Formats: sequence, C-alpha cells, structure tokens
Amino acid sequence: MNYFRQQPLNDTITETNVLLLKSWFEKQKDATGENYSNLRLAEILKNNGDFAGSLNLLFSVLPQFEQRKDTFGILNTYGFIEGTYMSAKDYLNAAAYSKKAISLAQEGNDKDLLSSLYNGIACVYGEGNMPDSGTMYAEKSVKIAGEQKNYKQLALSTSTLGENYIAAGEYDIALPFLRRTAIYYKEHGARSPYLDAYLKNDFAEVFLATKNYDSSNYFARQALMVSVPFDVKDQSMRSYEYLYKSFQQTNQQDSLNKYFRLSMLIKDSLLSLEKVKNIQALTLHEQLRQQEADAEKLKAEEVRQQNIQYALIALGIIVFITAFLVFSRTHVANEKLISFFAILGLLVVFEFINLLVHPWLASFTHDSPVFMLLILVLIASLLIPLHHRLEHWIKEKMIKKNNAIRLAAAKKTIEKLEKNK
Repeated sequence: MNYFRQQPLNDTITETNVLLLKSWFEKQKDATGENYSNLRLAEILKNNGDFAGSLNLLFSVLPQFEQRKDTFGILNTYGFIEGTYMSAKDYLNAAAYSKKAISLAQEGNDKDLLSSLYNGIACVYGEGNMPDSGTMYAEKSVKIAGEQKNYKQLALSTSTLGENYIAAGEYDIALPFLRRTAIYYKEHGARSPYLDAYLKNDFAEVFLATKNYDSSNYFARQALMVSVPFDVKDQSMRSYEYLYKSFQQTNQQDSLNKYFRLSMLIKDSLLSLEKVKNIQALTLHEQLRQQEADAEKLKAEEVRQQNIQYALIALGIIVFITAFLVFSRTHVANEKLISFFAILGLLVVFEFINLLVHPWLASFTHDSPVFMLLILVLIASLLIPLHHRLEHWIKEKMIKKNNAIRLAAAKKTIEKLEKNK
C-alpha cells in the first residue's frame, strides 16, 4: 500500500510494466499488491477506451478492499470507477461514486484528498452540463487546495472551475481561470500529459465558442501534439471536433471533412453500442452485488442482536438460580452445584461481551484472527479474577447460610428430644 501511496498513477506507466508488477505480487502471494496493480491496469484500460474492461476489473477488486476494510483502496477504486463512468459519458453513475468517496474521505478529514474528490465531482457535473452544482464543488476544491498550498491540486481545481463556467456559457469568466491554471502548470508542472492536453482543449473550446477560430485551431493542434503520442483518445477526439467545427464556420470543406472523419473514428471506438451495453450490464451486476452485501449485513446484525438477547436470557436464568440457592432459607446449597453455575455464568458473560463488541473488534483489527484472539484473551484475563472473587463471595454466603440452616435444624431436633423426655 505504501508503494502505491508514493507512486501515483501517471501516463508514462505502461500496461507491460503493470502486468509485470502484478505478476510479481502474485508470486509473492500478496493479494493487496495485486489488487492495487489491478487499479493501475483498470486506469490504462479506461485511457485506451476499454470502459467495460476497466469497470469489470474495478468491480472485481472493490469487494476485496471492502473485506479487508482497506479505506485507501476503497477510495481509489471509487475514484477510478467514477473516472471510467465519466469517460463513458455516464455522469449519473460517476457522480454517485464521487459522493461515496467524499462521504468516506470526510471521516478521515484528509484535506488534500477532499480537495481532489471535490474537484472530481465538479468535473463530472461540468461535463454533464450541470454547472451550478459543479461550480459549488470546484470552489470548495480551490479553497481547500489554496489553504493547503497544494499548487498542483490548485491548478487542477482552478481549471475545473473554469470548465464549469464554460459549461454555463460564461466564457469571459472561464478564460482567466484557465490562464491561471496555465501559469500553475508552468511554475509547478502539469501532473500528466493528459491534463496538459485537457487544458489546451479547454482554451480551444472557449475560443471556438467566442468565434476566435485562429486561436481555437492553434490550441487544438497544441493539444494533439500531446494527446496523440500518449494515445489519449478522448482528448484527441475533442481536438479533432474543435478543428472540424472551426473549419465548418470558415467554410474550409476539405479540412472540415478530414477532421470530422478523424473525430468520428475515435468516437466510434470509444462509445460503440456494444461497449455501452456492456457497461450497463456491469453497472447492474454491481448494484445487485451491493444490494446482496447490504442484505447480508442486515441479516448478520439481526442474528447478532438475537444472540445477544439469548445470552441475556441465559445469564438471567443462571443468576436467578444461583441467587435462589445462596439466599434461600430452606434449602442447603451444594458447593459443586454453585461452582458449576459460576463457570456457566462466566462462559455466558464472555459470550455476551464477545457478541456485543464483535463488530467494533472486527473493524479495529481488520478481521485479523491473531489480533482478535489476543483481545479476547485479554478480556478473559480480566473476567477470570472477577469470577474467582464472585465465586468466593457466593461460597462464603452459602456456607454461612448452610450453617444457619443446619444450626436451626439441630435446635429443632434438641427441642423435640427434650419434649419427648
């Protein structure tokens, strides 16, 4: 996990390298490393336009992170799922997974992570033509990144804010934000060629919308110089689209036809009907898995509550019988019987505590059998001395009560004998 925290995904990581890394983790029998390698592989599949393959891999990894209660892994998986849905233009599902990630990250209060997640959902709303919501989240991201002096995140968040103003048609407001991002990139470097191409296409989009066609063509070609060598298909498609629309406005038919064909070729490869159907099927499968998981959790909790009630009933019966034997004025209590009920009571109390604390214990130890056993042994070591003290006190009371009963019986026998004389 530490390796993947320190080595963020970038466009220079190849599929071959990831597969080699995954193979190495498999040989080491390191399931965690294998899962994180699959995240990298899923991102590469997404960048290559294989959205169904990316989602299939991500949905297979997510349950394993959830089982280990690996928050970092869950957050990353949510982020990659959101990114894949976004690339597939499925903005509703992208927003749903963004919100899941934000909800989980707020528990840890990681400011840099929250800024990144707010930026992610702002991107979703911006591309989904919901700029009011997108602007709100982008402003949150910019504010946190500025407070943290995280300039690389600030560059990204500022560009996202500009993109939401583009979606709202407010180009004069959007342009200064894009220029500010360009300055951040120049001073601190862009995170990846993908983001560099994205920003250049944003400029091209603004200038196309404001009928500054020469500037639009210039930035679209600049974006192609970055996106084509790194095979960033969706940004290449944007550049070709802005170029053919620009040539359409200036009545340059040959250039229009050329870039329109290039745009459609990439669009068909990215968003074919078969891919859309596969994505829908995978989405439904994951929703069913989540529903089944929620139902199992609910059932397990109901069983646990029922077992707690049974343990309380058993403990109540044992306490009642023990109290009756100790404090009854007419029955002589048997010491072995008292010891039996004392041990039975100890076992019931231990089981009751185990049932009560098990969910917290499983979360705290991440279901580690060794740590759970150690904590249960510690609980037992605290209960045993209390059990011995209570048993000693009960036997002391029992002896006094038994002696009192025997003395009373002896007195009655003597009085009867005297009367007979």
